[in-house]
Amino acid sequence: MRALIKLFFLLILLTLAAVAGVFWFVFSDTPQITGQTVLAHQDIARARQILRQNDPRNMPPGATHVMEIGARDLGLASNYLLQQLALGSAQLSLATDRLDLQASLRIPRVPWRNTLNLEASIETIDGQARIAQLRLGRLNVPPRLANLAAAKILQHGYTRARLGNLADPVQELGLFPDRLRLSYRWHPALIDQARDTLLSGSDREALRHYHDLLVDLQTKGVGKHGPLTKLLQPMFAAALARSAERDPVEENNALLTVLGTWAGKQDISRLVPGSPRRPGAFRLKLQRRTDFGRHFLISAALAARGDTALSNAVGLFKEISDTDSGSGFSFADIAADRAGTRFGEQATRSREAAKQVQRRLAMGIVEADIMPPARDLPEHIRSETFKQRFGYVGSPAYQEVMDEIERRINACGLYRN
Repeated sequence: MRALIKLFFLLILLTLAAVAGVFWFVFSDTPQITGQTVLAHQDIARARQILRQNDPRNMPPGATHVMEIGARDLGLASNYLLQQLALGSAQLSLATDRLDLQASLRIPRVPWRNTLNLEASIETIDGQARIAQLRLGRLNVPPRLANLAAAKILQHGYTRARLGNLADPVQELGLFPDRLRLSYRWHPALIDQARDTLLSGSDREALRHYHDLLVDLQTKGVGKHGPLTKLLQPMFAAALARSAERDPVEENNALLTVLGTWAGKQDISRLVPGSPRRPGAFRLKLQRRTDFGRHFLISAALAARGDTALSNAVGLFKEISDTDSGSGFSFADIAADRAGTRFGEQATRSREAAKQVQRRLAMGIVEADIMPPARDLPEHIRSETFKQRFGYVGSPAYQEVMDEIERRINACGLYRN
């Protein structure tokens, strides 16, 4: 009996040693690929164009679509997605029938050796992709094993999406030095599967909680009109109470995601499906302006989910677009965007910062605590006037106004420390 017990503990120790050895070889303290993709307003315009051209939602199930993405657009998108999903950076290059990728991904909540450096090469043969090389840290993964694992992961995803006996969605992949071409069969269930994969059970529960709380508050007359701060106080008071047993960062993230989706006039049923009740139209204001409230909440939601670069670029893109149409370029709207971004960052920067924001808002705040004076900033600027006064985005004259906006934001009560 003692011999069996010793053998059992020896097997446990060997297993732990093997896991530790793999961990040591796979993970590292330092990333090989560094740097952060900064989105300019031109990048947002290009992304919107690509999405419009390749939006499959109006296609009938089972229809085949061919999508082409240029090398620069593909590199920008992959790098940006890695930053948001895995706090990482990537370098990507295309050649005929080959894609090479180097990436460094940071694993959250791991205190040391929390970086995964990987190198991968994907080749196409007769339009079908295969992993030709995969290196995780210092560990070389045999291509046969890598392809088998990839096939299992994809099949698991298709099974969860309930595609049944339908064909593999990916029909053909073409790799060229200047672009990627993908032919795929459209299955609407894949959208639901992607959403379910990105949102855990706790995410969905929190989103539904704050959605239902918003609806309940509106039935009591709160959040239907008037200052935005009157709604933020009870919403963050609820987040503070829930954070006694939950992660305050995740609570603030879910709260701001609901408010940002609502303010942005997006279909909130995609975020919280199945609910028979929906909030009324967004009419809340900052400094007596609904557009300020909308800009603030959308930017806060993007920043809370780690999309600070996107938040800044989206706000700038809209204002650049408005120089030729719409209301014209507005530094006042940019101020609301930047204040919302700062709010979203601070509300989710760390557990302690998240709780500090909850406590502060639960006690009640005034608009000046979260939004700087902005009504005197230049706005309604048409394209020619913008060129005459400021030249271009980033010019000294333009940056002077942006610096003034940042100075005002830094003076707001919630952001001083």
